[in-house]
Amino acid sequence: MICYTRNFEDVILQRVFKDMPVGRYVDVGACFPRQDSNTYALYEKGWCGLVVEPLLTAEMRSEWTRFRPRDIVAEVAVGQEEGLLDFHLFPQRQISSGDPATVEHWKRHGNQPVQTIKVPKLRLSSLYEKHFPTGDWHLLSVDVEGMELDVLRGLDLTAHRPWMMVIEAVLPGLPSPNHMTWEPHLLAQGYQFAYFDGVNRFYVAHERRHLLRHFDVPPNVWDEITMATELELRRRLELADAEVARLRSELAALRK
Repeated sequence: MICYTRNFEDVILQRVFKDMPVGRYVDVGACFPRQDSNTYALYEKGWCGLVVEPLLTAEMRSEWTRFRPRDIVAEVAVGQEEGLLDFHLFPQRQISSGDPATVEHWKRHGNQPVQTIKVPKLRLSSLYEKHFPTGDWHLLSVDVEGMELDVLRGLDLTAHRPWMMVIEAVLPGLPSPNHMTWEPHLLAQGYQFAYFDGVNRFYVAHERRHLLRHFDVPPNVWDEITMATELELRRRLELADAEVARLRSELAALRK
């Protein structure tokens, strides 16, 4: 397995869906198409889906078009009520949020937003119905910096039931759990807690509980993991070796 995430989230997901070459995900708060992406390894496998990210720069938009052309990218926020949301941008793009408590949290830790922009806010059910009116939904990934409960309340889990979910479950920038505010909502809707990796909590729909066996052990040597960063370093080393060989050849020719 090639791992693109820092905490091996996508290793778990590749393990769960090992025998499914094509599937569908919804990635809320995806940010970048490859870097630290829970869904890029599945995309490379043949999957596609809906990506939700409120504000993309021109460069980020270009990267999504280049590296994940099969995905639908929705530049909106999602929540329980539809309308407009004040979205606060931070220099570190991945900590940007529409949650006032999260913004105050970052301010207390010395991080100031550089801009606040009103963005459209839709219910996740509305987005899904628009783009995928039929067919199974296999994975929901949520990384929304404090807006988890708002996002989940905008999803009708009686009509749309992802097979499993992975949800960031700690306070922004801290190892302190925050799932107590939104986990009861999932459990009441027929989802079972499967695994906590220190950052995210994984849930499986009761009707898909056969997937629970994949969570018995954490990522390990039997998953045959190769880090994407390692592959990139190997590529650069090969280019450097080729350049050194070229220069040596040129130097040898000059000495003749």
